[in-house]
Amino acid sequence: MKLVYGVHLKNILIATIGSFFTAFGVNCFVISSNLGDGGTVGLSLLLKYSLNLSPALTSLIINLIVIMIGWKYLSKKTAIYTLLTIITTSIFLDLTESLSLNLNDSMVNAIFAGVFIGLGSGMIIISGSTMGGPSVIAKIINKYLNIRTAQAIFILDSIIVLSFLSVLPVINILFTIIMLFVIERVSAFIIEGLNPKKALTIISDKNAVISSKINELTGRGATLFKATGSYEQKDIAVLYVVLSQSQITKAKKIVLAEDENAFLAIHDVRDVLGRGFLNLS
Repeated sequence: MKLVYGVHLKNILIATIGSFFTAFGVNCFVISSNLGDGGTVGLSLLLKYSLNLSPALTSLIINLIVIMIGWKYLSKKTAIYTLLTIITTSIFLDLTESLSLNLNDSMVNAIFAGVFIGLGSGMIIISGSTMGGPSVIAKIINKYLNIRTAQAIFILDSIIVLSFLSVLPVINILFTIIMLFVIERVSAFIIEGLNPKKALTIISDKNAVISSKINELTGRGATLFKATGSYEQKDIAVLYVVLSQSQITKAKKIVLAEDENAFLAIHDVRDVLGRGFLNLS
């Protein structure tokens, strides 16, 4: 039980730090250059530029409404984490509202806004939380319109960003697009980590031994399954395992040591979810 609470506490702390970075990026860089954004933050900025309403307040109200509508579409853990995240983000948006570095360079602001918001977004995601807004609505759209969640988020964010054309010059929108690109790159870097994952497909008569030794050395489990070779139409044993980049050399040595005639293919892996890796449930 203590271990479970410790995991939750760690995740909440990571999400809270991520919320701070997000709020800092918005107040210090985004607003300084009148840039836009996607998601709930984007909607709150639209209301600030058009009606001079506080992003801290409007983002909280919008997210609370969205959470109430979409509560049943989220797991209990994700829903609670998301609720805590939107509250802490709103608090930090309010606390950092007076902060400004007075940078007059829109490109610099766009890049550093992307770095801080991307860092914050990545930390929020790896904690198992979400930033609310389009992420929740996208799940509803996915359920009723059979549109993939990622596509729905992209569509919603695109609509929000394009809406800034009603309150901002085109040049500001172009800088916003640069910022969004940086956000995506930085958040992906945080989620995937410094050590990208690789998948190994191994065909060998000694895969049982190879699997056991890889597990002993790396702590990673593997999947063994039977297949049929297309050339000789013989049954073959196939081993599939996902490892970090730093573990690949060790695994290759194990394979070659056990079976120098083994077939080994190494694949790039973009996202790995599940036990021992990233958990987004």
